[in-house]
Amino acid sequence: MIKQFSSYALILALALALSSCDTNRVYEKNEDIAQQKWMSTDSLNFDFEISDNTPKNLYLNFRHRFGFNWRNVWINLQMQWPNDSVFIMPVNIPLSQPDGQWYGDCSGDVCLMQYPLEDFAAYSFSDTGKYRITLYHDMREDPLLEVLSVGVRVEEYVKAAD
Repeated sequence: MIKQFSSYALILALALALSSCDTNRVYEKNEDIAQQKWMSTDSLNFDFEISDNTPKNLYLNFRHRFGFNWRNVWINLQMQWPNDSVFIMPVNIPLSQPDGQWYGDCSGDVCLMQYPLEDFAAYSFSDTGKYRITLYHDMREDPLLEVLSVGVRVEEYVKAAD
């Protein structure tokens, strides 16, 4: 009986710890790239819902291996609003310094760059409802090699303390 109780307590503690880790996240999804080869014709879709007009921050996630051939990556972002209007913008994500040192969170031979979109910093979405972001790369190399995953993150804006 004590063993069963300790198992339940451990599961409950783990669930609480995991659920409280990222309280600002509204949405986050990353799509794995098959065989680490991202074709420019392989668009990635991310569907999420905005339920209020409080300010949000929007990020693009780009995870790659050290063997990635470029210091930056150009990604075309297309956002569709709930009223079906569409906004398209190119995004240039810097990935390394001129000396080749990678930006982002790197471990082993993998780096994750979570790139904040300045046009969508502390942004109040005008409409509530379902949004779709479509991403595809616009690089000379096709397929784009050594790409592990690409994703989108929407989080609540938190004003920095003065």
